[in-house]
Amino acid sequence: MNINQSLEISGSEETLETSNTNLEKHKNLSDSQETKRESSEISEITLIDIADVADFESTTVYSSYDDPKNWSSKKKISILIIISLASMISPMANTMYYPAVIDVRQYFRTTEFIVNVSVSVYVFFTGSAPLFVGAFSDVYGNRRHLYLFALSLFVIPSIACALVKNIWILIVMRSIQACGSSSTQCLGAGVISDIYVPTERGQAYGILYLGFYIGDLGGPIIGGYLTESLGFKWIFWLLASVGCVLILIIFFFLPETFRHNRVSSSVQLSYTLKQAFQKVNPLTPLKLLRFPNVALKIIYMSSIWAFMYVQNVIIPTFSDTYDLSSFIIGLIYLAPGIGYLIGSVVGGRYSDYVLAKYESRHDGQSYPEVRLKSIWIGSILIPISYCAFGWFLQFKINLIFSIVAMFLGGFGSLFVFNSTITYLVDSYPEFSASAIALSDFIPCTLATVYIIITVPIRKAIGTGWLFTILISINALSIGCIILVYFKGKGWREKQNTNRTT
Repeated sequence: MNINQSLEISGSEETLETSNTNLEKHKNLSDSQETKRESSEISEITLIDIADVADFESTTVYSSYDDPKNWSSKKKISILIIISLASMISPMANTMYYPAVIDVRQYFRTTEFIVNVSVSVYVFFTGSAPLFVGAFSDVYGNRRHLYLFALSLFVIPSIACALVKNIWILIVMRSIQACGSSSTQCLGAGVISDIYVPTERGQAYGILYLGFYIGDLGGPIIGGYLTESLGFKWIFWLLASVGCVLILIIFFFLPETFRHNRVSSSVQLSYTLKQAFQKVNPLTPLKLLRFPNVALKIIYMSSIWAFMYVQNVIIPTFSDTYDLSSFIIGLIYLAPGIGYLIGSVVGGRYSDYVLAKYESRHDGQSYPEVRLKSIWIGSILIPISYCAFGWFLQFKINLIFSIVAMFLGGFGSLFVFNSTITYLVDSYPEFSASAIALSDFIPCTLATVYIIITVPIRKAIGTGWLFTILISINALSIGCIILVYFKGKGWREKQNTNRTT
């Protein structure tokens, strides 16, 4: 492909145009005052590939002055708060439904299995929809538009769920609802990659997932209260209202953060919306699984998700074991929810601390695997906590012990999640949204199976042995993350060499 370029410098704009592959300078600035003024303004480069003019739009590439990573801390924090609020809706829509499952079964006169299907399909699409959105975001490069579309896709089926009279229509609407709400997660990861440098991302992810787990924390309480006082359908009316508010906030206050500013390493050209749809393959993120550090990390994360989703399905059965109301069941979800919230924040700060400490001892140099040094506390706490939880329930020991175990398990899980997710973004910043989408897809797909089979397995072997099996799987998968810690750097360097070749 022949690229004919010319460089024209005029005022505050730099335009890169064709000129027989040689760069010509058409205007020299001799006036020092004018030069000084020019250096303080935002310059803009427009890259046009004549050979591909039919396929691509010209792409505006902003200089480092307008790089989102150089925006003020105040602006970054406001963006982070907005995307954190948006991340609340996915766990809220999921966990608000848990205390209502018994009422849903009675209202539609269906079976426990079918109600569990309505839970599992939401989880499945929570993991699968971001595959497309993540890949589309990395190609189309407009996070803001995709946020607005995803939230609209959430609001409409939420209203439909409040009106339906048939359980199967509810299941379909819940599937579409999950597609919209879950997309906010990978988009949020992309925004953080856009505006923060690696040493700041751990804390930023902690704040992002703070919103996620506030939704996870408050969802069951609100869901339990609405179910008891107004009926479970008011859950969906509330979710639709929250979605509408978020649409307005993002429309008026969220700027676009994506910038095509990696010209030095590779020429990146933006696609039109139509071209992006034609180019995006929702299975593209799956190609990241060919990288062993990605595949092994996801295997380990999947073993942790198993604990969380099996626990979520078991908690509503406390109504029979301990004779609790829907509202009290919702309050019990506070235990893991508070653990998630604290673990996310503490884990994020500790992750950044470990990375910064390493850099201070190595002349400011580091690599992504260093961040994995911060996960070992959580990795030890997780199996101990969930083992205790399972056997406490098996022997029907006082509920307070199970609540403490859930809190510690939640804390450990998010302590680990924060560092491993940030590791993916640091390792593959150019595919940040796709990497996060993939890290959700496989665990959520497996979680769909966990939710369906939990009840029969629990009845067959008991809760204690069920969690013992899950702990054994988790213990084996810790070996995967150890391999990534010691071998990951070499694998990535080999991958970069192959891609360059």
